[in-house]
Amino acid sequence: MKVRFFYPILYLLAAILAAGCSGYHFNTNNNPLIGYDIKTVTVPMFINRSVIPQLAAPLTKEITLALNDYSGLRVVSNDNGAADAILIGIIESRDHYNDVVNTTQTLFTDGDVLKTIGNRSPFYYPVQTTYNFSLRIILIKRPTKEELDFFTSELAGNVGVNTIHPKVVLQDRIDLTGTFSRVARPTTTTLAPGEVNFVKNKGIFEKSLQDTCYQAAQSFKQVVLNAF
Repeated sequence: MKVRFFYPILYLLAAILAAGCSGYHFNTNNNPLIGYDIKTVTVPMFINRSVIPQLAAPLTKEITLALNDYSGLRVVSNDNGAADAILIGIIESRDHYNDVVNTTQTLFTDGDVLKTIGNRSPFYYPVQTTYNFSLRIILIKRPTKEELDFFTSELAGNVGVNTIHPKVVLQDRIDLTGTFSRVARPTTTTLAPGEVNFVKNKGIFEKSLQDTCYQAAQSFKQVVLNAF
């Protein structure tokens, strides 16, 4: 009789332990930095060293919102310097705009678009554009001004993300890619929709950047999950 009940009891204990462990592993909303005694983080405006000028504000905002999702971790103003840690974000890309923003799909002028170009020879025009950049993130626990100056300098970027420093809690690089489709409408009259092509494409590009910044925040959460 004892032998008959031994295995069911083991199975029951294993199930209880598994349930407890699964609850621990999948609870990703608690402060992942508590083990480093970090309860408050400040996030200064990210440094933009890319050739895309509109990235710093939306990227800073999305990463800040991602940190605010963690219970027990508070993002505070950097005015008083009292935060437990500082998250530095540095946006980087290749040096030339044409190496960063590339046309990935074109169409040949025809129909009303062909009428728009007048006496010019037909040509291919861009309808889809892809861009690439990266976000380097460094979480430092109570850095001095000299340490901040170093990690925000180009020298630190040349050293790479694997720089070992006792105050650095997290350091990683997130590579990002975005794609958007362009509007190309004909301009055959003064009231033709093609008159606003540039304005529409600028808005589409900015919306795509916003979406890519949101994806960066999701990737950041995955980095944090894997690190801690």
